[in-house]
Amino acid sequence: MTQALEIISTEHRSMWQLTVVLEELCKHCAEPEHKPDAELFDLILDYIEQYVERVHEPKEETYLYRAVLERSSEGNDMIAQFKREHAGTPDAVAGLRAQMQAVVRDYPAGAAEFRQALEDYIAMMRRHIMKEESDLFPLARRTLTDVDWDEINSAFADSADPSFGEQALVEFRARMSRIVNQAPAPVGFGLVAEKKPAAEDHPVLLAVSNLTSHYGRIEALRGVTVQVRQGQLVALVGANGAGKTTLLRAISGVQKASGGEISFAGQDITHMRPDQRVRLGICQVPEGRQVFGPLTVEDNLRLGAYTRSDKETIQEDMEQMYAMFPILKQKFRQAAGTLSGGQQQMLAMARALMGRPKLLLLDEPSMGLAPLLIQEIFNAIISLREHGKTVFLVEQNAQQALAIADYAYVIETGQTVLEGAGSELLVNEQVKSAYLGI
Repeated sequence: MTQALEIISTEHRSMWQLTVVLEELCKHCAEPEHKPDAELFDLILDYIEQYVERVHEPKEETYLYRAVLERSSEGNDMIAQFKREHAGTPDAVAGLRAQMQAVVRDYPAGAAEFRQALEDYIAMMRRHIMKEESDLFPLARRTLTDVDWDEINSAFADSADPSFGEQALVEFRARMSRIVNQAPAPVGFGLVAEKKPAAEDHPVLLAVSNLTSHYGRIEALRGVTVQVRQGQLVALVGANGAGKTTLLRAISGVQKASGGEISFAGQDITHMRPDQRVRLGICQVPEGRQVFGPLTVEDNLRLGAYTRSDKETIQEDMEQMYAMFPILKQKFRQAAGTLSGGQQQMLAMARALMGRPKLLLLDEPSMGLAPLLIQEIFNAIISLREHGKTVFLVEQNAQQALAIADYAYVIETGQTVLEGAGSELLVNEQVKSAYLGI
């Protein structure tokens, strides 16, 4: 599949996720005395309308549809229908919103009609997605030339594009995170949406206190103190050379601590061997991925489970990894070193998850990746968090990391200088000036 079609498929998965949310909410509204959750419906409907209009439609209509129409008349009627459905999104969403507001005001009057309208809209969205995947994609593969694909892929990868570039993607990830956090039931496709307990209700899983570490005479960490609570996504951001990777290496035991303490699940692990820490449940995805290049994808995954002896569940976990990263399933017999950078990052994450970690350490997962591959990786990280995984994310791309983090720290010259909720640091003037270029 070309890069452009992979991007559209990723967008389709996000939109399908929202149809699952809407379906669950529709069922909930059918129960007695359950008015629609107006705030949540507004979030979802606004996301759909804005995402289709500002991100999804411009790419498809300006580049993919146009190229297919220029090469073949076979898709004329199909693409005309797709365009009508795109253009009809604002009116459809406005109608649903008006019906929902009327139901909230006059409940239970109008509830059955609103549910039917919502079910019809869900069905239309799913037909649209499936038709594009099953009919348009094969037509595009058959008819478009390498020159066409080069132009389309280049346009899709433009991180500065105001419609679907990096700024827009960050905004919509934050919107999706709000939806996921507020939805009351599982919403499918790797996202679990439950009302989150307050931060203080999460027990502390990892506690780093006044940690110091040296490279010879150079003090790389100068009294770092951080906490990672169970079930949370905690980010550590900072410039190159600030000590981010050194801190992760110290937590996993690869880098020796010269002072301070590291506690995991209440146990002092400051001077414990790295392999012992893995057995306790600490797994790291290293900077630069570091997959075993000559080995197959499957063998890399099996090595991730080297501390386990439960063969049946290991195989089950491998299938889960393939479900999370379908491209790995397609290439499971291929040498890991032949994968693209983004695919190797997916493999490195899946390999670490095969150890069933209680704490997943991610070191610069976006390094060296194209912007739209970064989006895919960050969506996977969000999915892990929403599945209840505890993640400590080290990332130079502060905007990306802070947009999805429950809590975050800023590190400078081996010391943590700021901390707070990710959303708070994202709008902090000092952070915006130093790390976000704003």
